[in-house]
Amino acid sequence: MADQHIPTSADVGDMYDRSTDLLSEVMGGNIHLGYWRNDADDASVEEATDTLTDMVAERLALTPGLRVLDIGCGSGKPAVRIAGRWNVHVTGVTISAQQAAVAGARPEVGENAGQASFQEADAMDLPHADARFDRVYAIESFLHMSDRATAVAEAARVLRPGGFLVTANPYQRGGELSARAAEVVAANRRLLQIPPIGDVDEYVAHMDKAGLRVVETLDIGENVRRSHTLAAEAIRSSRAAFDGAFSAELSEAADIIERFGELPEIGYGLIVARRP
Repeated sequence: MADQHIPTSADVGDMYDRSTDLLSEVMGGNIHLGYWRNDADDASVEEATDTLTDMVAERLALTPGLRVLDIGCGSGKPAVRIAGRWNVHVTGVTISAQQAAVAGARPEVGENAGQASFQEADAMDLPHADARFDRVYAIESFLHMSDRATAVAEAARVLRPGGFLVTANPYQRGGELSARAAEVVAANRRLLQIPPIGDVDEYVAHMDKAGLRVVETLDIGENVRRSHTLAAEAIRSSRAAFDGAFSAELSEAADIIERFGELPEIGYGLIVARRP
C-alpha cells in the first residue's frame, strides 16, 4: 500500500525548528544538498552547497537592484550569498520560526541591494502583493509542500511578468518504485516531512497551470548524490554529544538519509520557468 503521509505546514515548521541547527552544521551552513562536478571533485560540503546556490542564482539572470524572493530560506545563507554576489535584495520566507530567527540574526540583513531580509510565512499563502518580485527561487522547499500546485501558483502570482522562477528539488524518476525503494522513500518522507515526492512532469504541469513557461529542466541527481553519504557520516559523528533515545534517533536518521541517497530512482532537478 502506498504511503499516504501528508505533512501539514505546522509539521514541516516543527521539523525544521528542531533540526535546523544540526542540518546547518552538517551541510556547511546551508540546508540543502551540494553539487560536485564528478567523482574526482574534492570540494568540501560547504563549497558544494554554495555551488548549488550559485547554479540556481545563475539561472535567475540577475542584474543589480532586482528584488528576489527566496521560498524556504533555511539558514539564510543562500539569500545572503546571492544578495551580496549579485547586488540584489533577497526576501527570504520560511515556515520555521527557528529558521526565521537564525536567518534574521545575520549581520548582512537589511533592505538595500546587496542585503537580505527574512520573515516567517507559509509559501502556500504568501503575504506579498501580486508581481512584487523580479525573480523567485525555491531550493528544496516545494518538496515539502502539501499542495504544490498552490505553492507554484503563489510563486507565479508574486513574480512580475518577464521574471524567472527557479526550483531545485529531489524527485522520482519515471516508472514504479521497487518494493525496497518504496520502503526507503517512505521512511525518508516521514523523517523529513515530505508528501509524495512526485516527478519532473508534476512540477512542469503545475508551472504550466500557473501560467509559467518552462525553459529548462536539468537532472543533476548524480552530482548531488554524495551529499547524502556525507550528511549521514556527519550525523553519526554528532551522536557523541547526545545520550539515550535521541542518539538512537540520529543513528536511524543517518541510515535513512544514506539509503535514500543511494536510490537510482531518485533524481534531482533544476527547473527554470519564466512568467510571460
